Amino acid sequence: MSQVIVFLALAFSIVIAIFAVQNTTPVAVQFLGFRADAVAVSVLVLISAALGAAAMLFLGIAREVSLRWRYRSLAQQLKAAQARIAELEAAQPPPTQALPAASSAATLSGKTVMGSPEAAATSPTSGDGPPEAKR
Repeated sequence: MSQVIVFLALAFSIVIAIFAVQNTTPVAVQFLGFRADAVAVSVLVLISAALGAAAMLFLGIAREVSLRWRYRSLAQQLKAAQARIAELEAAQPPPTQALPAASSAATLSGKTVMGSPEAAATSPTSGDGPPEAKR
């Protein structure tokens, strides 16, 4: 993108130079109390182009300074937020103990088990109770 901008600026400069060379007729100029009786049109065009370039330079610098201030402000906010996160994580209680392996394995297999695996085998809904219950 920057190469396109440089190319366009160069092309514009060449067009202005060609215009300035072809228009050397002196003209009278009056601007805000300033008066010049015989100034070449080419000089006026070159002065106008230079003032326009200077204005764009100053606007670009102002924008760059504004963006840097904004970046610095956002960086400070990010640093404060990260410090707050670290503070909250340090104040958080330690994680709780994990469930025993037997009950978590039964839960993972899709069976809901209350208590130990032996309790599931002796439950009245399983159909197969203990041998004493079949009597």
